[in-house]
Amino acid sequence: MDNTKTGCFIKEVRAQKGMTQKELAGLLHVTDRAVSKWERGQCAPDIALLEPLSEALGVSIVELLQGERLAPGEQAEEAEARAKRLLGYSRQELRRKLRTFRAKYAAAAACLAALVLLGGLLLWRGGYFSVVDTRPSPDGTAAVTVYGRDIYGSAMLPQPAVSLRVKRPDGAEIRISYGECTYQGLWWAPDGKKYVLSLRYGEQTRLALAWLERNSESNLSACLSMGLGASELARYGLPSGGDPFAPEIQYQFLQWSADSSAMLLYCSFSDAAGVPRSGYFWYDCETGQCRAPFELEQPG
Repeated sequence: MDNTKTGCFIKEVRAQKGMTQKELAGLLHVTDRAVSKWERGQCAPDIALLEPLSEALGVSIVELLQGERLAPGEQAEEAEARAKRLLGYSRQELRRKLRTFRAKYAAAAACLAALVLLGGLLLWRGGYFSVVDTRPSPDGTAAVTVYGRDIYGSAMLPQPAVSLRVKRPDGAEIRISYGECTYQGLWWAPDGKKYVLSLRYGEQTRLALAWLERNSESNLSACLSMGLGASELARYGLPSGGDPFAPEIQYQFLQWSADSSAMLLYCSFSDAAGVPRSGYFWYDCETGQCRAPFELEQPG
């Protein structure tokens, strides 16, 4: 097909029929800009439009392809029949290829969706979407990852909980679950050998002190109550060595000392008379002693 010759032929026949480009475009369900491009020889009509275009212009498909009218006769009719058979075969082949392409695309999309689903499931099981916090040690040799779901072995369980994965300097990994509670913070000591963990159970804050070198974790809230009970709390009517999780005693970690031997904490409670008290003190991690100053804020 000669696009220029066919385009001139379309323009000539359209004009003879008294049709505008817009009218012809409306019959073929295309834009008048497309008809203009045909007539200027910039492109050819789509193969699927040849038959309806020939009907709209009252010419044969062969005449469209050759860009000129043919003398009527048996040869012209045979050529037109062959052209229609060829177009029919071409349309069938096009539909077949389109179906094949769609089937391949659907299969590829299904495989991709399966891979994404599998990857998401593996990430979910591994806790990737449940990470609450990541705390590397100051020297970078250890790290603690905090999760918002319960942990069992190498997999995450669906129930909510605070769980830790502790990577030790020797490469070993420890997994710990604290049950359903709220994570409040984790603070490494400057030496990177221990850290304080703060959890909230209902209205009560609980502190834990973990030692990587000793492979142990102590109930810091209990240790604090024992240390303070032996020195300061008793004079306010609170029992020495009492229940460390009693709601009248609240502890809040503030900071480590520069040498990592002690930590500064905040304490708040109500004394035996119901008067609220609060203050700051240093706690020695090695001796378990509460060091001065212990300055209680007087109620205003």
